[in-house]
Amino acid sequence: MKYFVTHILDKDERIKYENMGLFCYDLRESDFGNEIATIEKRVLVNRIGSMITNKEIKLGDKPNNDYVDYNEFVSHNKSVNTVNELLTKNKSKNMEER
Repeated sequence: MKYFVTHILDKDERIKYENMGLFCYDLRESDFGNEIATIEKRVLVNRIGSMITNKEIKLGDKPNNDYVDYNEFVSHNKSVNTVNELLTKNKSKNMEER
């Protein structure tokens, strides 16, 4: 999966990216400073930014578990520098997994 970390997206930006077939999430700041702690569908308090992905992130299914640990996620997925890179499909599946 590819992901792009960006500024806090407003409602119109989310709709635009989701209409392009992408997935938008909020990033929650840790209690220890300017570090990202979790990826969530919506964050109201301690929101530090947004993440756009080319595939849906499977979040927990319970109210207190409806997030993914940021560090765990980024260690297994590929960061890109632009939204256009999220839309570009690699010719080889192996290349995307690197």
